[in-house]
Amino acid sequence: MKNILLINPSQNNVYGVKMPPAYPPLGILYLASILEKEHNPEILIYDTDVKDMQDFRNKIIQGKYDIVMISSVTSTVKHGYLLAETIKEINKDIIVLFGGIHATIAPYECIEKDYIDIVCIGEGEHTILELITAIIDEKADLSDIDGIVYKKNGEVITTKPRELEPDINIFPFPARHLLKNKNAFIPPDAENLPVAPVFLTRGCPGNCTYCCTKQIFGRKMRYRSVENIIQEFDEIKKQGYKEIHILDDCFTSDKKRVVELCEAIKKKNYGFKFEISNGIRADMVNYEVLSALKEIGVKNVGFGIESGDEEILKNVKKGISKDKVREAVKLAHSLELETWGFFIIGLPGETVESIRKTIDFAKELDVYFAKFLILKPYPGSEVFNSLLEKNLIDNFDYENYGTYAA
Repeated sequence: MKNILLINPSQNNVYGVKMPPAYPPLGILYLASILEKEHNPEILIYDTDVKDMQDFRNKIIQGKYDIVMISSVTSTVKHGYLLAETIKEINKDIIVLFGGIHATIAPYECIEKDYIDIVCIGEGEHTILELITAIIDEKADLSDIDGIVYKKNGEVITTKPRELEPDINIFPFPARHLLKNKNAFIPPDAENLPVAPVFLTRGCPGNCTYCCTKQIFGRKMRYRSVENIIQEFDEIKKQGYKEIHILDDCFTSDKKRVVELCEAIKKKNYGFKFEISNGIRADMVNYEVLSALKEIGVKNVGFGIESGDEEILKNVKKGISKDKVREAVKLAHSLELETWGFFIIGLPGETVESIRKTIDFAKELDVYFAKFLILKPYPGSEVFNSLLEKNLIDNFDYENYGTYAA
């Protein structure tokens, strides 16, 4: 039996402004679930922001943990490093694993830290299960575990990449029962707490240069079955959640499947409010899809429009024309859905004139809410690499990479 602590570093910097954490760490809840199913270890999840370092130190001292797993995005990685360093100061024998988005795109930056033992790259369920099994069995050689970077006798060893699981229905549902306070997570647009975030697909066929999704989940879409999703919604209902927020990058990529899922949801009469938090691609909707979403209680739809300049859209490989955006927004308006438009200022090729075109396009579309964000060139993205080559990145402090940070 091993004691395992799973940590989501403070989310204070995810948005660049101080606000309650929006969602529980869904990634590590998936890992906890698969470990519970196979090994039933003692698992604790640090499920809210780690703000009191003394409390954290006491937890490490008293918990007698064998393994600590930290999952981080770029804007939280600095705090993740601090937590890992603190753990090793208290007990150097604790095995510290580091994973998540930042570990996937910058594994060698992570492994060079003296306080990190193993870095997990990419989709983590199979990797973590094999890794924890090896640790429990006191296996010395980890070279046959795909998707990791680790140290052995001072040498950094990289194993072959982990292949993506083609059938994501096999993964157990996230271990939400391990959350101590599900009301501690407050998405800005939530109407009823608690909110359950869900992933119904993995992958994105897009090739946008400012995004890292394809490095993690690939460009091929992988879908959960309608039956599998309904089973999770049944569980979520029993756990007392009031809203479901869909976090997929391309939830509506298979239009027929979306309509089928909505029909199944209507039959269950859950009473949930549904939100599609990451928005919808304008080329992945039609009247049937938007009608079906409205019928299950979706009140608003957001579109990733990015720019009102066709040349900028080509530069970032968005693959969507302004006319396609017009068509999608018009459909949403015809169904009296509240429309949101998401725009990025500072994309490659941006000029004062192109910014004006973007503002004018937002006004033309008459969206209910227009959100203008400043480009954040996240490591691992094509935009980051391009700007780096041109010496146009002068701030490498990841705490400044929050979504709304100046």
